[in-house]
Amino acid sequence: MRLLKPLEVIWIHDDCISPPGPKMVVCVEARLGFFFRINTRPNWQQSLFLKKGPDHPFFHHDSYLECGDPLELDEYVIEQSLDEKGVIGTVSQALIPDILEAVRTASRMSEKDKRTIAMFLDPGGVHLPTRGEE
Repeated sequence: MRLLKPLEVIWIHDDCISPPGPKMVVCVEARLGFFFRINTRPNWQQSLFLKKGPDHPFFHHDSYLECGDPLELDEYVIEQSLDEKGVIGTVSQALIPDILEAVRTASRMSEKDKRTIAMFLDPGGVHLPTRGEE
């Protein structure tokens, strides 16, 4: 299986939304299959604004990244998406500090998952808070 890179975006069929249908998701941890949904509205506590434009030319309109509780997708769903549509884009790397802050403050995510996502998005620890900022 091809592992996705940080913040690559794919389309999946999402049965958990109403009505069920296609949904863009962002890879936040490839080995575990962790993804965040992209939404049209900031319906969730940990929603991060994503502007349509040069950084996100694949968007049809401004959107929001749902950073509170990752979807855990299995290999079949990811492979099916890659086979059918491939990677459709990448969320701007400039948003990593904001994504990590949203992950850090997410109340519904385990500390282990928070650390795992942070290590995937920021393996060098460049965007982690210093002792004085914690």
